[in-house]
This record gives sequence, structure tokens and C-alpha cells, in this order.
Amino acid sequence: MTMKKNLVGAAIAAAVGVAAPQAAMADIITADWDGLFTMLDSTGAALDNGSLPKGTNRFQTPVNGTIQFDTDTGTGSATLVPFDFFNGSLPAEAVGIEFQAIGDGMGGEGSLVLGNMLFNWNGNTGIPVSIVLDAAGFFGGMQAGLIGDGDLTQAEVAGFGATPASDGTYTNGTYGYLGVGPVPIATTEWNTSFAPGCSLGDCEGVSPSGALPLVEDTDANLNEFAQGDGVGIGGNPMADGPFQGFNANFDITAMTNIQVTPSAIPVPAAVWLFGSGLLGLVGVARRRKA
Repeated sequence: MTMKKNLVGAAIAAAVGVAAPQAAMADIITADWDGLFTMLDSTGAALDNGSLPKGTNRFQTPVNGTIQFDTDTGTGSATLVPFDFFNGSLPAEAVGIEFQAIGDGMGGEGSLVLGNMLFNWNGNTGIPVSIVLDAAGFFGGMQAGLIGDGDLTQAEVAGFGATPASDGTYTNGTYGYLGVGPVPIATTEWNTSFAPGCSLGDCEGVSPSGALPLVEDTDANLNEFAQGDGVGIGGNPMADGPFQGFNANFDITAMTNIQVTPSAIPVPAAVWLFGSGLLGLVGVARRRKA
């Protein structure tokens, strides 16, 4: 098992052109982050955030916060600075943001991360949001030693970072198709299963609301506003609240003030990228963005 886990680190190292260590010290990584929030409806259309100034790109809302990740357990947490959305009486606020690295989500190596949180917006509290992220840029940046200077940018992950699933979505005649390019951490088209205690329309205040196994978009929910054919909708449909069925996309475009706190416990390189506890899950073919 240890050999297979180490092969995961080697695979990522090969992708970024560096040698893979056979063992690494467990680290707690903290950072500030900047990114974009994009809301897609059930057909894949990007919502115009009327809270942003007219004459600006109101389909991608600038957001920022902090993040923490444990390289031993593959778990993490984050904060999100409240932001104005959809002319709500109060800014949108996320609470209890938690992450877990899940490999490829099917028991194999990969860079997917499952995130869960609750949102408060416009008098609605406990809106459940689950999301599947691809952290190939972040993990690859760690493996390549790119975070040593305290920053991780789009330019640095251009060769191996994931592209947001909302890229290629048509907005209007002024802004055309959304296009961000590879980023440290990107929202994918993967959906989640309901976690215990959560069902469609009956999930308010439940976190985590999303769980394994992952579910892929089907012909019934393809993005009608994206370039190309067969492209799923970025994000995971919300199970409850005022935006039930809509898809929240959070894409981290830059990480700054990165701090690494070493642990005294050595662990196999990238051990958390292999979902050894997920081997019993029924696999589905991984979707590829057109």
C-alpha cells in the first residue's frame, strides 16, 4: 500500500518535472486566497450579480479568504470574506467550510477535494453547499516547491493546474464566454451524493450535505450555454434553500502569504492523494472537459 501511495506523488512530480521524494514531513499549510465566485442555474446559465457595479463583469464575483490544509490527513478548512450577492439585504456569508482530499473520488490517485459549507444570505440561514474541487495546481505547486516564496499564481500552475468547469460558459454579447484558464484550485463538474440527514428540499442546516460516491452530469443536465458538446454544468446542484438546483462555483486564482508549519511526524509523500478508504465505491468513468 505504501508503494502505491508513493507512486501518486511520483505521478504528480512527473507532471511538473521534479523528482518525487519517497517520504515527506507532514505540514500544516495556511494561506490567503483570492478567487472568483460564479453561480450557474440548472441549465448552466451564469447569473448576473446585480450587486456589482454596472459596466463590470457581474458574472464572476471577486472573493477572498483564508485556507488551511493538513498534508498528513488531507483535510482542510477555509474562511470566506462575506460578499454582496444578488442585491441581498446582507452580504452572503459562508460558515463551516471544510475540505477532504479524495484522490480521484473512486479509490485511485488524483487531485480531487470534497468541500462542504453552509451559507447565510438575505435572511436565509444554513443553505447547504457541497462542491468537488480539483486542486492539481495547489498539490503540484507543493510538489514542485513553488510555494516556498509564499505565493502561488496562475502563471506558476499554467502547465498543470485545473481549468474551472465554468470556463467556456456564454454570458452575453459584452463579455462573451467565461475564460479564466488553469488555477491553483478549480471547481469541477462532478456532483456529490446526499450525505446522511440530507435529501432534496430537506437539507437546511445540514453539513456535510454532500458525500461520496461522486455522480457525473448526464444528458439531462448538460450546460446549454457552453462551447462544444457534452459539457456538464460546473458545480454541484444545491439541495435546499432559495437557489435549490443552482450550482455554486468557487475558483481560487491565487494564494498569498503561504506559511508552512512542519510536523515532527514523517509521512509517505502525498499519501492523502490515494483514497485507500474508498476502494469499495462503485466507479464511474471520469468526465473530461470538452
